[in-house]
Amino acid sequence: MKMTRTRIRRFAFLREDNGKIVWVDWTTMIRQEAGFITLPDGVSARRCVHLEGESPHRVSRQQRAVPMPVVSDSLGFPAQAFRDREAQRQKWGCTDIEFRRDPRVPEFYQVHCASESARDRYAKHRNMVNRTGSLGGGVMLSQEDLDRAAEIASRRWMF
Repeated sequence: MKMTRTRIRRFAFLREDNGKIVWVDWTTMIRQEAGFITLPDGVSARRCVHLEGESPHRVSRQQRAVPMPVVSDSLGFPAQAFRDREAQRQKWGCTDIEFRRDPRVPEFYQVHCASESARDRYAKHRNMVNRTGSLGGGVMLSQEDLDRAAEIASRRWMF
């Protein structure tokens, strides 16, 4: 299922001058070469991937003050199926699910869920299972990350 999340991920780097760990964002991390970056103060730092699971900036699902909405294209459907899907949603009592037109493709409806558990309950009714996390693809990206990736992908590389 396609999901977009707003979460800024931090990456750990070990400063070469004093051995302290610094946490940098995506835009800084992608400038690394062979696992090293140059910090704004000119000091080299080596990436410490093993520490990133212990990032002080990570927030677990239970710690979030406001649940993050989930938007799914995989659970979505074409406009012709709207009446049937809306009737099913009401029959199943899925009050925390909403169908909205895709802003980029108006003839397609996305499924907007109030939470991940709401998405999972609705998917179960549709005989679908979210396997994204179990397959190693459970990455949450901020809009800044998505914009940066789109910029990189759209560049024409000269060789």
